[in-house]
Amino acid sequence: MTTGRAGKERQYERLARRFYARIYSYLRWLCRDQHLAEDLTQQTFVQIWRHPPQPRGDRPLRAWVYRIARNEFLQHRRGAGFETITLGDHDDAYEGHGDCPDPQIRLEQKELCQAVQSALHRLPELYREVIVLHNMESLPLSGVAQVLGVPEGTVKSRRAKAFALLRNMLADEVDPKPMRSSSSPEVG
Repeated sequence: MTTGRAGKERQYERLARRFYARIYSYLRWLCRDQHLAEDLTQQTFVQIWRHPPQPRGDRPLRAWVYRIARNEFLQHRRGAGFETITLGDHDDAYEGHGDCPDPQIRLEQKELCQAVQSALHRLPELYREVIVLHNMESLPLSGVAQVLGVPEGTVKSRRAKAFALLRNMLADEVDPKPMRSSSSPEVG
C-alpha cells in the first residue's frame, strides 16, 4: 500500500503546486480577509487530501478544485457568520502598477486600479464571483458554471450584469471627458 500512499502524496503535491496560490487569491476576493482566506485555502486542500480527485470524465479538474474552495467558503459563511474588512487590506494584490517612469502616469494607474478594486468589492457576491473566476482566474464560462452549479447561460447573464454594474460604478469615479487646454486655439 506504500505505492498507493506515495502516489496520493505526489498527486496532492502536484495539485497544491498548481492551484494553491490561485485558490488563495479566489478566496481572498470572496471573503476579503487575508487570514480567513489562508484558513479556507488550507481547509480546501485538506478536503482534497481526504477526497482525492477521481477520473472526472468531461469535468475539468480546475473547476472541481474551485468548487471545493467555494463550498468551504459557503460552509464557513453559514456556520460562523461573515465579516468584511476594509478595502485597504487587499492592496498587495495591486502592487506594481506598471513600469512607467512618469510619476503622474503611475499615480493615475494606481488610482484607476484602486477604483476598479473598490468597485469589484462593492459588487454583490453573485456577480463578483463570476468576474473573479472568469476574468481574474481565467476559468472558462463552462468551468465557472460547474463551480457555481448553475447553467452556462446564467453565468453569461451574471457576467454581463456585473460589467454593467462596474461601468456604472466607475463612471462616477473616472471622468471619461478629455481634459481641455486652457489656451485658446485662436491666432491673434
